[in-house]
Amino acid sequence: MKFSLPASVAALALTLSGCSTYHHFMDYFSSSSPTAVYPQQAELDQHIKACEQQQGEECIAAGTMYELRGSHYYSQALRFYQLATGLKKPAAYSALGHMFENGYAVPQDLTRARELYQQGAELGDATSYLYLSNLYRYGRGIDKDPAKARQYAILACKKGNVVGCSARNQIKK
Repeated sequence: MKFSLPASVAALALTLSGCSTYHHFMDYFSSSSPTAVYPQQAELDQHIKACEQQQGEECIAAGTMYELRGSHYYSQALRFYQLATGLKKPAAYSALGHMFENGYAVPQDLTRARELYQQGAELGDATSYLYLSNLYRYGRGIDKDPAKARQYAILACKKGNVVGCSARNQIKK
């Protein structure tokens, strides 16, 4: 039996988790079939229309809705995240980097993910700081560096990312 989560709940979970396990969960529990009726289609259409009017936050929202629908929709998510990075929206860089880190609609590329997270961090995106922290903490595509991991977690926390605050306290100095 499948059901759909409200997009706002799913987006919050994606933001907090940042891991591929969440996407497997969504693929299983949501309707990821391209032929299925999408209950939030009107909301998605509004985001797309606003994105077409160069509203970057709306491009991110459309991308997130596509990403949350599952693997059949990753290429659409990628397109909207790319549009939002073109509009220099900080959160778009962490979203696009997440696609590269996990190989969603693109070959996995940890170097490109790190570059995108760095760009987002330079624009002040809290999630980009958190994702950089995780790369350094776990040595994903780079050498482990607990000092840098903690530094980025502190920056994420200062920007209001509660997961960054938790990570800051867990990473040894």
